[in-house]
Amino acid sequence: MNTPAVVLAQPPTEPVEWPDEVWQPIMEGLSWLLWFAIVTCIAALFVCGAVFVNQRKSTGTQVVEDATLARILICAAIIGSASGIAKAVLA
Repeated sequence: MNTPAVVLAQPPTEPVEWPDEVWQPIMEGLSWLLWFAIVTCIAALFVCGAVFVNQRKSTGTQVVEDATLARILICAAIIGSASGIAKAVLA
């Protein structure tokens, strides 16, 4: 007679605390990732500013539209500020 398999496993009823040996490498990796994101966003802000200035000075055709550069600049500012806030929260 075939009886269906019964799964008796259930999730824990209380939150499981992980030891520091588990959390420390994760937090270290996130810290490095956030610093990289902050530096990348600052570099993107400088590059977008330089492209804006270069396009305003040049008399030729524009390589990138102003609206596109503005979107990149706004996204870089948002990501950079979010990275800074996340870095403060992780500290």
